Amino acid sequence: MEGLDHKNIIIFGATGFIGQYLTNTLANTGARLIIHGKTYEKVNELYQSTSSKNDNIISFCSDVLSEKFYLELFKTVSSHFDHIDVMINLIGKFNGLKSITDLSHRDWNDLMEINFSCYWRIIKELNSIMGGKKKTKIIFLTNKKIEKGKAYHHALGLSKSCLCSLVNILNDEKKKIGLESILIEAEQLNIGITSLLRGQNFFKNKDLDTIIKKIMEKL
Repeated sequence: MEGLDHKNIIIFGATGFIGQYLTNTLANTGARLIIHGKTYEKVNELYQSTSSKNDNIISFCSDVLSEKFYLELFKTVSSHFDHIDVMINLIGKFNGLKSITDLSHRDWNDLMEINFSCYWRIIKELNSIMGGKKKTKIIFLTNKKIEKGKAYHHALGLSKSCLCSLVNILNDEKKKIGLESILIEAEQLNIGITSLLRGQNFFKNKDLDTIIKKIMEKL
């Protein structure tokens, strides 16, 4: 991990379990942070709990299923960052264990958009302030068991498989011009999804510590 003081880091999906833990960790490093979440209430709560540790935190809320998100994304980010050093995308959704043909057309479209397509759209919109001499790292989470195609994980499994290909393509095309994409294996995601559906607090502190440590080692 390089020194993060004054690094420009943006976290998409910062209000989830992992995102909150990561934001709190990064708030102590002196990095400049932009944190994103879907709803104002959750984003503001996270901002209020971390801004006392770091006065260089900016928050914004928007739904990746809304066209408005992409229309305003570059303006929102570039008004604070002239270059992104690290982008961490933790956006995701899972709506339950189902046979792949039991999803509605709308469910399928929404899940593929949230779990995969929005990753590409965000990179496209912010491409002009990433890479180059200063370099940029883009970090995603995956789970190999789900990624390879696991029964009843439907669009999530396909999304993770597509994400693996996206990372390979980005590195083949962009790494030489300063943009490196990184996939981090999170074994806990496989257990976590099942536990979440049972209404359990599936991420224990040690599980979160393991994931956060892996992310921090790549920064």
